[in-house]
Amino acid sequence: MNKYAEANDFDVLIVDAAPTAETLRLLSLPDTSRWWFQRIMSLMRGAGKFLRPLTKPLIGAEMPDTDTLDSINGLFDTLDKVRDLLSDPDHSSLRLVINPERMVIKETQRTYTYLNLYGYAVDAVLCNRIIPDTVTDPYFDLWKKQQAENIEFISEAFGQLPLLRAPLFDEEVGGFDTLRRLADALYGDTNPAEIMMREQAHRIEPDGNSGYYLIVPLPFAEKGDMDLYRAKDELTLRVGPYRRNIVLPYALWNLDIANARFEQARLRIHFVRAEA
Repeated sequence: MNKYAEANDFDVLIVDAAPTAETLRLLSLPDTSRWWFQRIMSLMRGAGKFLRPLTKPLIGAEMPDTDTLDSINGLFDTLDKVRDLLSDPDHSSLRLVINPERMVIKETQRTYTYLNLYGYAVDAVLCNRIIPDTVTDPYFDLWKKQQAENIEFISEAFGQLPLLRAPLFDEEVGGFDTLRRLADALYGDTNPAEIMMREQAHRIEPDGNSGYYLIVPLPFAEKGDMDLYRAKDELTLRVGPYRRNIVLPYALWNLDIANARFEQARLRIHFVRAEA
């Protein structure tokens, strides 16, 4: 992905992501692992010349040399570039695919929360496998009724996002002909490459009194599932099993957190100047 982006050799890059848990682990990799690797590498670089002669006799393996550490750091630099590309709402977006079933809807709501946590913009929800009106067999009446109720629930839950609908086809979708049928059902005359909605994952606003608000949208999150930790130059925010390190701009380094409020699906963290 990074290679195509740097060469500008593409029209549209489409990633058919893995199931939710695997995709979230991949997207959160730069945030969750860099903190540990930076501290381990700092220790190795600083104390390596003293520890290197001892490691092989003690553990049967040598410590990584400087070239190895540099290659690991290069990997994280590449991951950071990909992350910056995917989290730029002017160039990238994610689309959530959902079946009109209650359990699937709940799981997708959690996914939407975690994507916001890591700063990835979602621009649409695709509701798949909807039983079409052309199916009139009474056997499917209850299914159609339940799907209609669940689709209404999806519209309410993701109300700010465009909801695209795809019917349950009479054959498996595979090959250009059925893919064109699916594209026509979802997008009609709309260009699917266009970003359908622009969201800002988190933003900083002045409070009018030499302080700032850091605002992080967290739709569907529960207040009891959150933890917040602060170092001088970074903020660690945990929601459920996932956490994110947000690097703070220099303007916030010397400010204290006065309070953090979760209101209207947004976490508002108030930074103020310390009292003398």
